[in-house]
Amino acid sequence: MDKKQELFLLYQYQEARRQLATCEEELTDPDRQKAISVLKGQVQEALNEVERLRKECGRLKMANHRLEDECRDYEVQLRQLDTNLYGGNISAPKELEQLQRRIAEYQKAKADREEAVLSQLYLLEAKEKELVLAQKKGDELQGQLAVAVAEEAKRVAALQSRCARLTKEVSGLKAALPKELLEYYQRSAKALRGIAIIPIKENTCGYCHMIISTAVLAKIKKGNSGIIVCENCGRGLFEQK
Repeated sequence: MDKKQELFLLYQYQEARRQLATCEEELTDPDRQKAISVLKGQVQEALNEVERLRKECGRLKMANHRLEDECRDYEVQLRQLDTNLYGGNISAPKELEQLQRRIAEYQKAKADREEAVLSQLYLLEAKEKELVLAQKKGDELQGQLAVAVAEEAKRVAALQSRCARLTKEVSGLKAALPKELLEYYQRSAKALRGIAIIPIKENTCGYCHMIISTAVLAKIKKGNSGIIVCENCGRGLFEQK
C-alpha cells in the first residue's frame, strides 16, 4: 500500500468514526424522547379527564335516582294524605288545617325535587357530551402515541444496526492503518474537532478552502513526503482520486 492509499485509508477511518459518533448521538436524541414524554403526558391527562367525567356522570345519575325515589315517596304520601282528606274522617278544623299544611309542604318538596331532577338531567346531558369529546381526544392522542412509539422503535433499530456496521468498519480500518498514521490521528483529532485529514479540492484545502501553493500541491500529489498539513487550519491534506 503506497502513501496515498494509506492517507485515503486514514480518511476513511476518520469519516467512519464521525459517522459512528453521529449515529450514537442520534440514538439518544433528547428531543425525540422529550416529544414522546410530552405526548405520554397528554395521553395521561386525557385519560384522567375521561375518568373524571365518568365519575361526574355517575354521581349525577345516582343523585337523579335518589331525587326520583324521593319524588315517588312524596307521591305515595300525598296519595295517602288525599285519602285522609277526602275520606270523611276529618272533623276538627285544626286537624284539617294541619293536614292541608302537610299536603302543601309535600307538594312543594315534590315540585322542588322534580325541578332538581330536570336541572340535573340537563347537566348530565352536557357532561355526557363532554365525556364523548374527551374520549375521542384520548383515543386520538393514544393513536398518535402508538405511531410515535412505533416510529421511534423503528428508528432506534435502524440506528443500532447502522452503529453495529460502523463499529465493525471502524475496527477493520483501524487494524489496517499503519501505527504512525493512527498515532497522528489520535494526537490531532481532538484539537481539530475530529477532522485531522481532509482531501484537497480544486487546489484548496477541503476544510478551510485556503489556496495551496504550487510547490505544496506538487508534494501532496506526489504522495511520498508524509503528511503535509494546511498552513491555515493545520489539517493533513491528501489527493483523493
